[in-house]
Order: sequence, then structure tokens, then C-alpha cells
Amino acid sequence: MCVGPARALYTGPGLDLAPHINLALTIAVAWQQPFALRTWARTGGWSDWRRCEAAVVPSESLHHLQSSGSMAFLYLDPLQDRRSPLSLADLLAGRARLLEAGPAVGIDAAFAAFGLARRVPTDDRIARVVLEIERHPDAFARLRDAAAVAHLSPSRFRARFDREVGLPFRRYRMWRRMAVVMRTLAGGGNLTDAALAAGFASSAHLSSAFRQVFGLPASSLLALGVTIDLSGDAVLPAQWVSARPRAPAAAA
Repeated sequence: MCVGPARALYTGPGLDLAPHINLALTIAVAWQQPFALRTWARTGGWSDWRRCEAAVVPSESLHHLQSSGSMAFLYLDPLQDRRSPLSLADLLAGRARLLEAGPAVGIDAAFAAFGLARRVPTDDRIARVVLEIERHPDAFARLRDAAAVAHLSPSRFRARFDREVGLPFRRYRMWRRMAVVMRTLAGGGNLTDAALAAGFASSAHLSSAFRQVFGLPASSLLALGVTIDLSGDAVLPAQWVSARPRAPAAAA
């Protein structure tokens, strides 16, 4: 598991994943034999299973993936990676480049294989909040506290955050708390340490949240002997955030 700047990469055996709702847009890639994927829609329920060599799973999407072979999962940065869909040709070309690089591919090379270049955030009020989440991932239990940092009313902040990041504020905050979990485990901490560092009430609370995000408990992932490479995990260079004064919320 490589944890990069608000991105993540998993390479290894296909996991027995339960249906779950991912936070970040995810590219799933089969190293060898195709995997099976189905998705849920409110109007039609579960789709038919389809066999894929590569697929994009949109953020906030309930899905079920089954694989008996090795897989790669690329979890995109909700703030800085593009959210426009990749075509099937793009996916297959990216998979070919990934296979050429091999299972030991690093996170930067894996994302480059799919032509994923970062975009500069367009709203530095939202960028300022993202920086604060990085510095204090267990803060902002109330949305209105984050809105105050952005000098926006809660309703305007909620709408702007959704538009800029592509995720609701609380879901993005959960994504970055999971990065804290990975950092703590990589540093030799246990699940209790990771839960406390990321602001969860207990290791059981963390395990439940982890399963909802990734489709399996954190303990199951660790039991595989997974190694965690932090790769300089950080998000949003500070120089991208303007230092100019902010207008009050009423004028925003």
C-alpha cells in the first residue's frame, strides 16, 4: 500500500471485499485474469456482474468487486486529480503501461500510466480548509467550524466544497483521516494507536469505518502482511493558497 499526496495505491492479491461505498474515485486494474464488478443504482438495484480488465469506480458509489487474481487499486486525490471519466481505451492503455512497469511500480509511475496530472484548485478558500484538515485531521467535527476558516456561511461552504472537491466535506475529512491511520501503522503503531491518532473513539470504531471505506477490516489487511510506503504523503502545497485577506461570509 503506497500512500501519496492524498492519493493511494494498493498492489497485491485480490481481496475478499464486501460491497462498500468508496470515498475517492478508484481505478481498479487486473494484473492477470479479469475481475467481476457490479454496481448499485437506486432506480434499478444491483447491475449484472461484468468481467473487467480495468474499470473506474466513481466516488460515493456502492459497488461489489470480486477477484481471484492480483489487483491494483489507484485511489485518486479528490481535490487535485481530474474527475472526468476515462474512456475504455484510456483504461486499457494505462493498464498496459502498468503491466509493463510490474507489481513493484511506485505510486507516481502508476498514476502517470493513466495520464493523471494534478490540477490546481480553483477556490483557495476551500484549499485553505484542506490544508487545515492536513494539519489537524481530527478537527472540524462540526462543518460550521470549517466554514468559518473559509469565511463562508455553512450553506455556501457546503456547496462550494462539494463542487471543488467532488465529495461532501465529512466524506473528504474521513478520507484524510484514513491517511493518518496509514501513517500511524507505517510508523509501527497498532490499530488502537491509529484510531486515537485519527480521532476515532476506539479501534472498533476505526475498524467499522475502514470496512465501510475499503470493504474489509483494517485487521484483515494487516494480516496479509501488507507493507505501507508513505511516499512523502502531503496534500496541496501551501504556496497554492493565496494569503490575501478574505471577505466576510455575508459578502461571499
